[in-house]
Amino acid sequence: MKSKIIVPIVLLVILASICASQFVFAQSSQVTSNVGLTHLNVQLTYPSVVVPGQLVTVNVMAHAKDSFQLTSLSLQVYLADENNLRQLTSATVAQNMMMSSGDQINKQVQFTVPSDATRTSLVALVSESSNGMYSNGYGYSYYYGYPYYNNYNNNYYNNNNNYYNYPNYPSDNYPYSYQSTSDNALASLSYVQAPTPEYVSLQSQYQQLQQQLNQTQAQNQQLQQQLQTAQTANAQKNSTIANLSSQLSSTQGTTTLVEVVAVILAIAAIALAALHFKPTTTRTTTTRTTDTESHPAAKTEEKTTDV
Repeated sequence: MKSKIIVPIVLLVILASICASQFVFAQSSQVTSNVGLTHLNVQLTYPSVVVPGQLVTVNVMAHAKDSFQLTSLSLQVYLADENNLRQLTSATVAQNMMMSSGDQINKQVQFTVPSDATRTSLVALVSESSNGMYSNGYGYSYYYGYPYYNNYNNNYYNNNNNYYNYPNYPSDNYPYSYQSTSDNALASLSYVQAPTPEYVSLQSQYQQLQQQLNQTQAQNQQLQQQLQTAQTANAQKNSTIANLSSQLSSTQGTTTLVEVVAVILAIAAIALAALHFKPTTTRTTTTRTTDTESHPAAKTEEKTTDV
């Protein structure tokens, strides 16, 4: 029985180590990918290897190259499924923000790798939509969405640079202009470490061995219960045998005593009988009497006396 239990346990340990190695391999170090857009430099940080069914976190960090109005910054993640791309997530990282050079955006995007994913690499599409600000050469520039006059002697200059109520110039003579731009770029993400046919086979064997181990353990537990029950019954039988042996010994002692007494009584009875039935000695005395007077012939008389 022990050998039947040890063999599945050893195989389970081997298969569990293989599964653990797959898991440890999936928990690899973090790597980065960099993409350059029109107004942003974007850095993506993600695990190098993932497995199907795993929750993946991608950290998105964007740095502004210049001053502009960010309409939206988005991230889409795709999985190559045979000849098609399957979208896993689409997230908006930031939107409607005024940016200046050096400003930073940081956000985490999470998604789950499909359980039926094959061995392939994930792909990220980073998209930027913005409004750039440019000077028209009339002495005005654009700062955080509001123009200010470059001449410090002009009464319309605001030292706080928060806003500027510029004069009512004709629209075609405004000293600044907007230019809407959009840009996107692809970046590689994690590699999907999907199970190989060998791994699937080993996993199936692992499950079968796990079931066999569970059944063996259940049978072992049942046999242990039966053994305990048999041991209890055996102990009761031994106790009964001991009691019977004690009674037998007592009975044998009584029987021996009775036999001894019986022998003694028998001897006594024989002795008494012998005394009672002892034979007596008979002595015969012959008396002869001669009656000469009555009978001329001699007459003899015999008497027997028992002694």
